[in-house]
Amino acid sequence: MYAILQHGGHQYRVASGDRILVDRIPVEVGSTVTLESVLLIGDGAETDVAKGSPVEASVTATVIAHRRGRKIRVFTYKPKKRHRRTLGYRSQLTELLIDEVGRGKVAAKPKAAAPKRAATPKAAAKADVIEAEAEAVATEAEAIAVEAEAVEAEVAVAELAVEEAVAGETETEKPAAKPAAPKRARTPKPKKDPGDGA
Repeated sequence: MYAILQHGGHQYRVASGDRILVDRIPVEVGSTVTLESVLLIGDGAETDVAKGSPVEASVTATVIAHRRGRKIRVFTYKPKKRHRRTLGYRSQLTELLIDEVGRGKVAAKPKAAAPKRAATPKAAAKADVIEAEAEAVATEAEAIAVEAEAVEAEVAVAELAVEEAVAGETETEKPAAKPAAPKRARTPKPKKDPGDGA
């Protein structure tokens, strides 16, 4: 039995026992993965093709290794601009060993619940220290808030005293109104006589 599956934008023809390189799958080496995006499945006499959606089939595989592909050199340039750049690229790959190609969806295996670890003494001690520091910071913040309120009250009293002092000075030091200066009479300038020769 063989299948054509799609993974990472590529299509692979696989059968039981095949090894393939696919794009990196973030799992540990030795673990089993299920590839469910199967486009076609066949066993010689009968072929089932997906029409619009993947076929009800799955492929189970074991992760053998994580590898890197061959290096690809990428060279770009812009003519007449003195621009040249060379880059290298290696794709991250995972090597899979196909275990089984089967029809129908694979039932999810229930995972055993991991036992909960008790808190270690070091962690408990760190938690106690952090709680004590938090309480100290909270009491310090309350004390600072009380001091700030007292300072604000003192500032308000000082501002009132300054305003009263300024108001008292202005009332006592009002200058007497100056008498208006008499207007001067304007004297006409003598006209020049053109006959003077001046």
